[in-house]
Amino acid sequence: MRHLLFGLLAHAAFIGDLRAQSVQLQALGIPFDEPVAVTHAGDGRLFVVERPGRIRIVGPDGVANAQPFLDITAQVLDDGNEQGLLGLAFHPNYPQNGYFYVHYTAGTGNGVTRISRFNVSADPDIANPASEVVVFSVAQPYTNHNGGDLHFGPDGHLWFALGDGGSAGDPGDRAQNMSVPFGKVLRIAVGAGAGYSIPADNPFATANPADTMPEIWASGLRNPWRFAFDPANGDVWIGDVGQGAWEEVDHVGIGTGGGSNFGWRCYEGHVSYNLADCDPPTAYAPPVQVLAHTDGHCSVIGGRVYRGTTYPALQGRYIYTDYCQGQFRALVPDGQGGWTPEVLLANGMAGTTAIGTNVVGDLFACNNFTGQVYRIVDPTAVVRLSPKAMLEGPFNTNTLLMNDALRTAGPVPLTEPYTGSGWAPVAGGTGETTTSAVLAVNGPNAVVDWVRLELRSAADPTVIVATRHGLLQRDGDIVAHDGTSSLTFNVGSGSYHVAIRHRNHLGVMTAAPMTLSPTATTLDMKLPGTATYGTDARKEIAGVRVLRTGNVQRDDRLKYAGAGNDRDPVLTAVGGSVPTAVATGYHAADINLDGVVKYAGSANDRDPILVNIGGSVPTAVRAEQLP
Repeated sequence: MRHLLFGLLAHAAFIGDLRAQSVQLQALGIPFDEPVAVTHAGDGRLFVVERPGRIRIVGPDGVANAQPFLDITAQVLDDGNEQGLLGLAFHPNYPQNGYFYVHYTAGTGNGVTRISRFNVSADPDIANPASEVVVFSVAQPYTNHNGGDLHFGPDGHLWFALGDGGSAGDPGDRAQNMSVPFGKVLRIAVGAGAGYSIPADNPFATANPADTMPEIWASGLRNPWRFAFDPANGDVWIGDVGQGAWEEVDHVGIGTGGGSNFGWRCYEGHVSYNLADCDPPTAYAPPVQVLAHTDGHCSVIGGRVYRGTTYPALQGRYIYTDYCQGQFRALVPDGQGGWTPEVLLANGMAGTTAIGTNVVGDLFACNNFTGQVYRIVDPTAVVRLSPKAMLEGPFNTNTLLMNDALRTAGPVPLTEPYTGSGWAPVAGGTGETTTSAVLAVNGPNAVVDWVRLELRSAADPTVIVATRHGLLQRDGDIVAHDGTSSLTFNVGSGSYHVAIRHRNHLGVMTAAPMTLSPTATTLDMKLPGTATYGTDARKEIAGVRVLRTGNVQRDDRLKYAGAGNDRDPVLTAVGGSVPTAVATGYHAADINLDGVVKYAGSANDRDPILVNIGGSVPTAVRAEQLP
């Protein structure tokens, strides 16, 4: 990026709005320390890179692990604004070999760029910091323009990018010097050994290394801070940060074989900059898009081509932004070999450092100013669902309805209780608020409690793509906060697994994805014929399938004894020392949902746990049937 990339920059003016508000940014709500990259390891976890030298994990449930995946702050040099731990890539065979690679600055002063390999430990959420193998290193002539990105391409090789070495105007003309790695995209083959080899099809694989580094795949770049591959065809997209007038986006078809020279320092964008020792203009690959600094741009943040399924309207768009100006923009194929520009978010925010994806192709943006990672969503996407479910705790075998004693006692809150208790909202789904009039309704449509609905990816059901909270009525209907409407999710029409969760019951999920659209689809989890994920996800009572009660700890299992059991919180809620005492109010330990927590006596909240784990073996465990 430019000098002071991570320094404070004011919001800048934006250019004409071609397609305003087609995406929104929704924060994960987790504080990060200068997040500069976000990616995945082929599973439902997100890995967030923090510039001081840490990598942190956000689980599929949207909750961040307390312990970093990797902490190498002691060896990372982050004194300069463009130094630090800058990039992360997982080996294509990561599940087998546990290798991942990082791009960081080490040493002192101007620093040394390192591409290093690390190993995961026996714990899949913890890496081994002592496993470092330095694969590539080069001393930096200045503190800025380090590049920082690295990825494994569709060819299985490791690609990484370096800036022109820094200062301003590339005083050493390094981007055009093919004997040095600066201002280049490099491509190497890595394996189990300490070194690397040159792929035989690199464009300069047979060149004289004294003249041209065989690692080079592309040249003539100023500071390719972020680049990416199109998952559909392998094409390479590069956001190259400009000097003082123009930012540029470059595109190369993967089938070209590489070797492109993008023209810096001869040209900045389409405009000549320093033509000393330069070839004719036709020798250089022109950008596919330029952005003027007069419009508030200062540092283009290369993005990703959207190939996910959650937001069909974004399909095929290359989505990117600018560190200062903050708009989110797109390039769309025009059908004639060119690209049509769009503005997707006119009123963005300064400070975005990277755009990455999760395992199912959803997009996320890191922001250095706010310390947040944001999900990029299409707010116009809508599907609707009319779910039905029964909770065992309040289920009445005589009426085959649920009791609404919790509501009549008064504790049911007007605002959904899940976000405040640490359940992560996804693509909205937070803070739904009802009214006293809705809670005053009697009869079969009386409210029993709030429940949480999750839409999960059809490709990977561990990945939650959207959440909403609804009101569960006595007859099992789950409705929106107005007490009547179906639930609305901001995702596109398509196939999703649907999970229903309650704060003290085991959750359930559809066995197969179901097709959702703007027209409300019914899902009845009360029926034995509705197939659910797992072998014994629900319990049958009087011909009705119910969610098993007793998960007071809000984890993935029912336990009566041992560490983390669900019985002790009941005793704690009533006072701990007098088991015959009771507690009233809105408690997770109120397993029966009658507004009263009881440890002993009739209708107590302890016995259902024992019944659900098997009754006669108190040390048994019943696991939740969710992936």
